[in-house]
Amino acid sequence: MGRRKRQAARHRSRSWDLRRLLTVLAAAAGVAVLLYPSAADWFSDRGHAEQINAYVHQSQGLPEDTRQAMLAEARLYNANSPGGPLRDPYTLEADGSPSEVGGGAQTYREVLGGLPGGMMARVQIPAVGVDLPVFHGTDEDTLARGVGHLFGSSLPVGGAGTHSVLTAHSGLMDATLFTDLNKLEKGDTFSVTVLEEQLHYRVDQITVVEPGDTQALRPDPGRDRLTLITCTPTGVNSHRLLVRGERTESPVVAEKDDVELESGVRMPGFPWWSLGVPAATAAAVLLTRPRRRVVAEAN
Repeated sequence: MGRRKRQAARHRSRSWDLRRLLTVLAAAAGVAVLLYPSAADWFSDRGHAEQINAYVHQSQGLPEDTRQAMLAEARLYNANSPGGPLRDPYTLEADGSPSEVGGGAQTYREVLGGLPGGMMARVQIPAVGVDLPVFHGTDEDTLARGVGHLFGSSLPVGGAGTHSVLTAHSGLMDATLFTDLNKLEKGDTFSVTVLEEQLHYRVDQITVVEPGDTQALRPDPGRDRLTLITCTPTGVNSHRLLVRGERTESPVVAEKDDVELESGVRMPGFPWWSLGVPAATAAAVLLTRPRRRVVAEAN
């Protein structure tokens, strides 16, 4: 009789161990799924920070005359740009393929494109914590890396009669990018840095337009403007949110939250989310630990 009890106890123990293992694994997997957006966003931010850090060091390492020559080339490109109609960066062709960049693409990509990594510039929006690399063009591969510059708009080196257009995705699970662009208000500030030259802009207009309506992106003689674009509403993407900034010459402090526009690169902090899975696993192990039982056996 005692032998049967011991066998039954061992069977119950094995069954309990299996249930316990499954419970622990399920808890760890559940927490991992919940933490995925935070983890993906952290890795994305870190990747962008590393790209910007490399760009800053490369720009600082250029001889001054080389830097000025590259900036002069960009300003000359803007002066000679025909300023034709712009196309919505997210509009597809009839066959579903992305829109072609168009004639002059090779020359366009060569201007401000001489540094390793392909970065054109850096855009910072302190009010919503944005610090992102800017690349030539708005194809899907480019927008997966950061912010794209809309071909046909002015290169972001400033100047009277220029209007640069920068765009990025919003609502992605694995990167924030321009998701919080809709939180900006008139009077907020942002900056774009090209080869160590930082230009500041103050938001003076916020509009929502149809995808094909690019009238607001045209340059205005005598004005120096830069517009940030993303799709809206998030997840629907039926319209375009346009946040336009007017050039301001003085050093700017964001009045809303007293955060100064920075020239340094800020790396993401410690990934506290990474403690979630081991913490959940440890909790599941403790909570599923079987209670000790004293089994009296008949002699």
